[in-house]
Amino acid sequence: MKKVDLSPEELEATREMLVEQLQTLIKKVEKIKRTLDKIGYPVDVDINEYKKPLMPKEIYAKEIIVKPEKEEKLPQAPKKKETITQQKMLIRWEDIEKRAQYDPAVKEFLDIMNDESIPVIEFNYGKKSKKAEKEEAKKEVNEIIPENYRRKKNILWSDYVYDVIRLTGYPLTVNEINERAIKELSLDEQEQQASFSAIHSSLFRLKRNQKSINNYALKGSRTSYYGLSEWFTKEGKLLKKYARPL
Repeated sequence: MKKVDLSPEELEATREMLVEQLQTLIKKVEKIKRTLDKIGYPVDVDINEYKKPLMPKEIYAKEIIVKPEKEEKLPQAPKKKETITQQKMLIRWEDIEKRAQYDPAVKEFLDIMNDESIPVIEFNYGKKSKKAEKEEAKKEVNEIIPENYRRKKNILWSDYVYDVIRLTGYPLTVNEINERAIKELSLDEQEQQASFSAIHSSLFRLKRNQKSINNYALKGSRTSYYGLSEWFTKEGKLLKKYARPL
């Protein structure tokens, strides 16, 4: 495990933050469990172990090297200091990696995060990176070219799904996108088995994280139709000019 240097004040702030997060997670798990019980899908989740009294502060200190108040060091080239927020993020990520060793859901999350086919969203807080500027300067995609959506063995599903919907001009179902992907990307048998789930996951990310996709369902039907966010009104209704052909 990579050790993090923290001052006593930063160590205490970090401990309080983690305790607060743990309490919040316990409340969420309890609420979800009660809801599942009410709708007739009880789950066997034991969170009593996490309600036990937390370890003393001294035990936390064993995992972390605390900065001495004063220490003489030889002159070195200036280094960019990590902010407290960056240090907190490192600690959180280490906790996630530990949890993934025994929690299948967390392991699945890490696998998704490490999937090279999933585009990474960069936050520059007002400053655009050179990569972002180059991407904006690219010409708008006017046709589906399979080579543009393949990276070695992976497929850039989010890019493909968004472009297919935009070029079609009206909302599509997951099945319709999947059928097109099988033909347009020439998916092999193994890729076809995973394509439906990959498309569904990409639509979820595009809607929830990037907010570039919205969806609706017809009354009495469970089938969802996915379109670009700008095709919908603020109330979530599809504009008439983007209606599906009869």
